[in-house]
Amino acid sequence: MSDEEPKPTYEQKMARLDEILTRIDNSETPIDELAEDVKEGARLIKDLEAKLKEVETEVADAFKELEDPAQGP
Repeated sequence: MSDEEPKPTYEQKMARLDEILTRIDNSETPIDELAEDVKEGARLIKDLEAKLKEVETEVADAFKELEDPAQGP
């Protein structure tokens, strides 16, 4: 058995980002935590963008395969 926790899903990361942005927008983030929230938010945005690009590529490849099955894997 692995002791590692499962990686958060795209939806979980989006929810966390939304939570951070709401706290910042509502001035709920204590000033001592603001930099950490901003860093976490930036990391989440980077992760989310990477996942979107990955999925976009997979979908485009799937459509290419549908158009020309001879070019499949």
